[in-house]
Amino acid sequence: MACCRSLCSYEEPSESELAHMKKCVHFEIKGVIVMNPVVFGSSCFLLWGFVIACCVEPDYMKRAMDLIAWEWIPEVWTWIYIVSQDIWVVVLLWAMIWHGKLKLGKDDDEPEFSTTTWFSMLFCCGVATGLFYYSVAEPMWHYKGWGSPRFVSGAKGYGTEDEDATHALMVSVFHWGLHGWIPYVVMGAVLAIMTYRRGYPMTVRYAFVPLIGDRVYGPLGDCVDALSIVTSIAGVCTSLGLGAIQINAGLQRISWGSFRGTNYAIPYETIVNQNGQTVNKYANPGCNGQGFACDDGEESYGVQRSTMIQIVAILTITCMSTVSVVLGIGRGIKFLSQCVFAMGSFLMLVAALNGETYLILDNIVQVTGYYMWYIIKIGFHCDSWERLGGKDMGLGGVDTGGGPTWIIDWTIFYSAGLRHSVDLRTADRANSIWVARVARVG
Repeated sequence: MACCRSLCSYEEPSESELAHMKKCVHFEIKGVIVMNPVVFGSSCFLLWGFVIACCVEPDYMKRAMDLIAWEWIPEVWTWIYIVSQDIWVVVLLWAMIWHGKLKLGKDDDEPEFSTTTWFSMLFCCGVATGLFYYSVAEPMWHYKGWGSPRFVSGAKGYGTEDEDATHALMVSVFHWGLHGWIPYVVMGAVLAIMTYRRGYPMTVRYAFVPLIGDRVYGPLGDCVDALSIVTSIAGVCTSLGLGAIQINAGLQRISWGSFRGTNYAIPYETIVNQNGQTVNKYANPGCNGQGFACDDGEESYGVQRSTMIQIVAILTITCMSTVSVVLGIGRGIKFLSQCVFAMGSFLMLVAALNGETYLILDNIVQVTGYYMWYIIKIGFHCDSWERLGGKDMGLGGVDTGGGPTWIIDWTIFYSAGLRHSVDLRTADRANSIWVARVARVG
């Protein structure tokens, strides 16, 4: 019954928050719902319009999204994606030095959670889905040279595979280090200060009060809030979709008994096909997955990569998340985050202690040094010449060097796609800017 009541009620806004909300377009049913109908209606229109358009004309929408995401945005806006991250890093470092002891809430507020619990919630809300997969996959992609990154020996024309391995790890740390966390820190710290310290409602429009003043209560503020909802949902959907695909692929590898490229659980069984040929019917065990069809005599084996399995994974994750949210931060989100972080830490220790432990420690030290040395260079690198393409494009590019789409597939994708969702509710009001910054970088 308590869960049902929490679904049908909301947290009462403070007098200060309610005063600011009433300056905007405001609708409220006491004890049931409070909202801005302009923001709600416009964000629903944009989201549902996009979904319906994708269902009705999937080919045209895919073409339009490809043109925007892989051509127009990288060509026009790469520079601002790259330099804005660097500016935010400098600004946050300055804030830590000069205002690091400033609490996100009132001066007399006490922490709601311990630092360990708070960090676990930040980790799980921020990067858990991506990091568990890409912490392993990304360095391997870079090391193998898939996408033709500029820093591998094959693109440079000199160097060794040992250097490729170190650079692959360093670039992965760059994507998940300071520049990876900085969007979360900027939005989380600003909104926490405006909400917990200055008494504004927790919506993005009020982060612009120092810039545009009372115009946050009008159409400009409504536009900011609506766009923040759309981009946040887009970011969450991206992470959730990638997470479902990763779960599907992981279940498939487990069902096949995959280890170092060999599928030990798949039996070898022969069958005579219609042409009279004797073939292994499990030669292509994933032939029944997305975009594939089994040839004559072939059969699929084990878990397949299918839309249905991914939908089930999304529904399962959504149900678990809903239960966690309904139970509240203090019970649901806190407990779930602690469990996930504990399991992740256990998995990390198993990998570290059961493998080449000293090699791992050596690489941690070595890659940290490379990261500190290269952070200025790589933090400002836009792949400007690489994105010109080969000589046949006629834009002045060359056939040697890095691939034209590598930075789009990695650095820009991370900045634009995965990090639109910001874990706002985990900003503990009694922690300082210094604690918030250090906790988020980990």
